[in-house]
Formats: sequence, C-alpha cells, structure tokens
Amino acid sequence: MNFKKFKESLKFRKYNNWKILLRFIEYKIKDLIIDLIINFNIIKFKSKPLIDLGSYNDNRFINFLLYSLKEDFIFLYQKDANARKLFKRIGFLNFFKYTSSNSNFTKYKKIKFLINKKNTENNVINFDTNYFEYIYDSKNQISKNSLVMPYYMYPRVYNSFYKNINIKKKPNFNLRIFFSGSIVKDGYENFSWKKEPGKFPNRINIINKILKEFKNEIFLINSKNDLKSNEITKKKIIFCLHDKMIKKTSYKLNFKQNFDLLTESCFNLSCPGVVMPLCHHLIEGIKVGSIPITNCEKLLLPSLDKKVSLQYSSLDQLIEKFNEALTMDNDEILYMRKNILNYYNSNLSPKSFKNNFLNILSQKEKKIICCDDHRSVEKFTID
Repeated sequence: MNFKKFKESLKFRKYNNWKILLRFIEYKIKDLIIDLIINFNIIKFKSKPLIDLGSYNDNRFINFLLYSLKEDFIFLYQKDANARKLFKRIGFLNFFKYTSSNSNFTKYKKIKFLINKKNTENNVINFDTNYFEYIYDSKNQISKNSLVMPYYMYPRVYNSFYKNINIKKKPNFNLRIFFSGSIVKDGYENFSWKKEPGKFPNRINIINKILKEFKNEIFLINSKNDLKSNEITKKKIIFCLHDKMIKKTSYKLNFKQNFDLLTESCFNLSCPGVVMPLCHHLIEGIKVGSIPITNCEKLLLPSLDKKVSLQYSSLDQLIEKFNEALTMDNDEILYMRKNILNYYNSNLSPKSFKNNFLNILSQKEKKIICCDDHRSVEKFTID
C-alpha cells in the first residue's frame, strides 16, 4: 500500500499529517519484518488434502473459512506480496500451523479457489462474492454443486477466541437488550441502502431514536470500570458506544466482556454497518443465543423467522419491538433463545459450513456464494 492509499484508509481517524506519516513508517517496517517471518514457513508434510488460495486477495471471509476447514485441509498461498496480507488476517499461529507456500507442493493435486472467475475444471471451486444479488434474486435456487457461505462474526474472532465463547442456556432476564458498537458519525451517518432505503435507517438515527425514547432505562458503559457499578444491574438496556474511530482491540469491552454481556442478554439490537445492512454484531448475538432485534431477516440464508427474532422495518416499528422485548414473558424468551441457538448451529456455524463444503467436493462446476463485506456491496452496486 502506498502513502496515498494508506492515508485514505485513516480518513475517519482524524490524524494530523505528521501522525499519519509516522504510522506509515511503522506500517512499512512491520511489512519488512513480516516478509522475513514468512520465509520460515517452509516445514510442512502432506498429511491432509490441499487447498490452493493462489495469490491471496485479502478477502474478509478467510478467517471463517480457515477456522471451518483447518482440521481437514492445508491451505496454500502464492509466495508474493499478498502473502503478508494473509499473515496479517489470520495471525502468526494460524499462518504457521495451517498454511504453506504452494511452491512446496508443486507435484501434488490441489483444490483451487478462484474469486469471481468462472472455471469448469473439476479441481476448482469458484467463489461468487455477489452475495446481495443472490439474496435479492428470488429466482436463485441452491443446486447440488453450490452452497452459500454463512455470514460471519468480526473476522478476527475466529483466529483464537471463537473456541472460548461461553454460551448460557438461560439469560439474565433483567438484562433485556444489549448493544455494543461504533457510532462515528463520519462513517455511519452516510449509510444508505438504495435497494430498500425506508427499511434500513442508518445506525446514528437508530441509536439516537432509542436513546431518546428509553433514556431512563439505558445504562451506558463509558469505561471498563462501569462493569463493576451497582447501577448496571438496575437497567434493562445496556449500550456501549464508541464515538471515535479506534481499533477493535482498543474498545471499552474486550472480546470476552462483549460476548459475556451478549450471552447474558435476552435480546440484542442489530444496526447497519458503514456500507451495508448486515453487521457482524448480528451473528455474534445469534451465536450465544441473544435474540436479534433486526431488519436484516431476509439477508441471511435461510431467512430469520419470527420464532427466532423480533423484526422491524422502520424506526417507529423498532420502538414497538423494544417495548415487546422489555415486556416479553420469560418462557417465551427461553423458547426463542433455544430456537436461535439451533438456527446458528444448523446454518451459521463453522461445523455446518464444513459439512456442506465436503458434500459439494464431488460435484462438477462447484460454487460458493459468500459475502465479502464492502466488496460485495461494490459488486452488487456495479452489477
């Protein structure tokens, strides 16, 4: 990445030019160190089938894909400048444990992954990232030689934390609704979904509406110390909001604290991201049994029904669903919680994806439809 592109990537951080320059120098030094480390990834034996990623394209779904298939396959990459992107995405341990350069296995058969390129060879799996085109086209049907990759949590969760996620069968019935996320105006206020603009208000408008309507029932986490406050147990709604663009690892809540509050909560609020309605928070809540209050019910496959979610299509309807969540009977919450946990295990989990992946390997012209976040939005808009 050159300096111009690097500077553009930090546009929401509000850094001055000197700080951007220092960060760029740091970025380049890290790249040199990573290049040196990658050279040591040479010792691998063909103990499992091989998947060849080719020249890695910095796809957002790689963390979920690797976690799902790492016990059954070795992932190969082309040793070029893009290899460091793969290293950064999946982390040091995953890189050395589950990947290798494809130059080390030139004589072996491989399953090749291609992104948005049609290829009918039997050893090729084509990845189609035009996810939203597929979701909105009612004529599309899943065939025996294709599958839809589930949308996923924040990608780095799969690097090491996923196996540590705790799930409670019963929530804290006093903690009715939880939301944690960024509310940086420069990013989230500009969101617009032209396909259904009325159904998907931006995150800033959603949060402001909730804060106005339920201000006396919301506990705001402003620091980690607030988790120890006696006041937090007296409120039925807990929000943790970040109004500055910072790294996920610098959030007020770390992964464990965030997931612990999610699994304690009866419901979680789903808000759009910067460029699309889907957000990783939706999947994180579903994973631990927190019933989603969402307008994205049709953007997952299969669609969420009313047995597993509270659905809204406007700000006024969102208020109605909040009131419903605040007053719902405990037995009904347990019923919906059990359903949403089953939904995740059957449709969104790495295990369910792996099983479906193994089933299509024997088919010809294999295809996987997947969401690559902003790139899928760009492809949907262009096409």
